[in-house]
Amino acid sequence: MALLAKGIWIIAAGGERALFLENIGTPDKPKLSLHERAESDGTDMELADRPGRMQDTGKQQLSAMEMTDHDQLARDRFAAQVAAKINKLVTKKGIGRLIVVAPPHTLSVLRSEISDAARKTIMAEIDKDLTHHPLEKIGALVAADIDPL
Repeated sequence: MALLAKGIWIIAAGGERALFLENIGTPDKPKLSLHERAESDGTDMELADRPGRMQDTGKQQLSAMEMTDHDQLARDRFAAQVAAKINKLVTKKGIGRLIVVAPPHTLSVLRSEISDAARKTIMAEIDKDLTHHPLEKIGALVAADIDPL
């Protein structure tokens, strides 16, 4: 478990919550300290709109339009906010080593929003949602994923 050294930050993010953690333990016995917990507000309003229709080229023909997924838009917005916090941590606190843990879609949004400076500090990316696990289990799962030997 040499890769999960003391001082490494773990950002465990999902569509609705994010945990900003630091390993204050040893590589053999990780102990995570919670620095911040962020929660998404979800969608801003209740939306019950039907998908639209548009005039097609033929006579009296209509084409259906895809319904907007407001929940997915809210999750993407939250992931962009998490990326902004990661960028701020790297520039303001001078964090040098990060591990990012998030489901695949959230991970892709984070990748597109994280600055180049923050990207250079990322040691590993794990495509899982660990935000619902206790801190002890997050440390063990991350350690097992990044250093399986």
